Amino acid sequence: MRTSCQSGAVSRKLIVWISIPVVLVGLVFGWWSFTRLKYERARAAWKITTLERLAGLSITNEDISRELETLKASRGAGEHQAWTGDRVLLMTNDQCLMFEFRHGFNSGFVDHLFLAHGSDGRWYYSTYHFCSSMAGARFDEPPGSIDEFASRYAAREFDGQSDVCLQHTWPQKR
Repeated sequence: MRTSCQSGAVSRKLIVWISIPVVLVGLVFGWWSFTRLKYERARAAWKITTLERLAGLSITNEDISRELETLKASRGAGEHQAWTGDRVLLMTNDQCLMFEFRHGFNSGFVDHLFLAHGSDGRWYYSTYHFCSSMAGARFDEPPGSIDEFASRYAAREFDGQSDVCLQHTWPQKR
């Protein structure tokens, strides 16, 4: 027969063994939340300065114009048609997107962010993983239009200012 002392010792051991996993789960959740918040803040800060830079660009900008001419001149040359530049994407119908892309760290959080201002006057965003230097699109066939680009790379239209562009677009849910 157990004494009340033995019963109390078993209860304390049981409490300790239950408490350890609960504390560990709490620590992991706290770390995950803190890390996620850090990445969200970094993306939001990048978005603000990037939208300001993109708003100041147009196809008449000297650097953008030069990049567009280079892309147009290389059409049909080589195995892969050049349509991705450093700051411009050229569609086969001559529409273009002036863009900047933030390549994330593949940390399990949505850290990638593509922002673009189209020659059609619309703003676009995507969390598609283009990889560094747009390598995820560079060797693809060029889209026929901005709408085709948006469909292919999970880009969505937005107002060019709001935090809507921080929402997740890729992978697309079916």
